[in-house]
Amino acid sequence: MSKAPDYLEPTIGWRGWFVVEDGQATRLSSLVYPTLWPPRRELLATCRHRPLSLLPPWRRRPPDHDAPEERCRCGIYGTADPEEAAAYLEDRILHPEPLRWPLLHRVIGRVSLWGWVAECEHGWRASHAYPERLYVPSLHEEHQTACDASEIARELTAYGVPIELLECGTRED
Repeated sequence: MSKAPDYLEPTIGWRGWFVVEDGQATRLSSLVYPTLWPPRRELLATCRHRPLSLLPPWRRRPPDHDAPEERCRCGIYGTADPEEAAAYLEDRILHPEPLRWPLLHRVIGRVSLWGWVAECEHGWRASHAYPERLYVPSLHEEHQTACDASEIARELTAYGVPIELLECGTRED
């Protein structure tokens, strides 16, 4: 049985991404789970919430619901406020396990959310998502040094969305 989408138009939220190197390609990766966002294809949500994560992998069962589910925290997140997304990107240790790919940079952007959309405290969780616009800062957050933001932006054109470079000062500014 399929469920009708919650809205006629996509909901636009804000989020951050890691920019990683996947083989020979530069890709967006989620901040929390090791998920690459495919270029020119929507990302489909799956539930990865494992309340019994202490169980060995062979004893864990997959979730019995589609994402997002009202009683779960699953889904693809977008915040209503760009400052919230920026704080999430900068101030938290996000990835619970080592990244699978070399980290090149971090970016912020707007994300289109559609399909099943659940409103939450600071934004939304959705079943489908795709970047709507990307902003590439000139400062590499990990090392507080200038990076070749224009090269990162050029590599991210594979996503086919508008990309803007953001001039950032160093922490000493």
